[in-house]
Amino acid sequence: MTNVTIDIGNTIISFCMFKKNKLLKHVRVPKEQLDLKVLNNLKKIFFKDPNVRSLISSVVPSIEKLIKSFFKDNSVHSVSLKDLLKKIDIKINIKNKKEIGDDRLTNIIYSKKIYKKSVIVIDFGTATTFDVLNSKGVYFGGIITPGIDLSLNVLKYKTSKLPLVKFKKTKKVIGFNTKEAIESGFFWGYCSMIEGLIKKIEQEQKDVFKIILTGGNANYFKGIHKQVVLIDEFFTSKALNYILDEYSE
Repeated sequence: MTNVTIDIGNTIISFCMFKKNKLLKHVRVPKEQLDLKVLNNLKKIFFKDPNVRSLISSVVPSIEKLIKSFFKDNSVHSVSLKDLLKKIDIKINIKNKKEIGDDRLTNIIYSKKIYKKSVIVIDFGTATTFDVLNSKGVYFGGIITPGIDLSLNVLKYKTSKLPLVKFKKTKKVIGFNTKEAIESGFFWGYCSMIEGLIKKIEQEQKDVFKIILTGGNANYFKGIHKQVVLIDEFFTSKALNYILDEYSE
């Protein structure tokens, strides 16, 4: 069976095609560019075969509604993620479960499948999120911080003279001009934040965690922490593919 996963984030929509757990193709579309013309082009890429089934994870209801309406009008087979999540037995220690984003819950379900317990999933999206699977395999909540690209844009547009800088890995901490100072501040600042928050989580939980990095900026942080066991920018899409294969009838 061929699966197509659609991960609707606040900035980017990721379309991925899988067959037998192998990622065959992927397309990323900026949220503001998605319209019926783009959807028609994506249909030609991903849904030539009428037997392809799809699964949508979304944190943007208006975009989810647009895609589902298009799928209905074009007879694209779409499975409800919320219906599948009801079948999955995972303990959640969060006060209001309705607040949990589809992407965060999906990541935790897949990390539990792979590593069973004691995992932190760090997702570098519009927001940078930390989600914690504790030593008992319980989803124990997490942390939400401003995302890298979001913060870079805010710095540019909320100041008079600072330039818009592209995020990059830097060797030195001290910059010798404004651009270098911003590049260093963001890279090493985020490194320190990640290391510090992992340490705080481990102190609070009295446990040592495996670390998974995902999202568009994940690869910049290769080698940042000795407990990183996986860096995969497509982790959420692979998690959706796993859920579709495992729990869809």
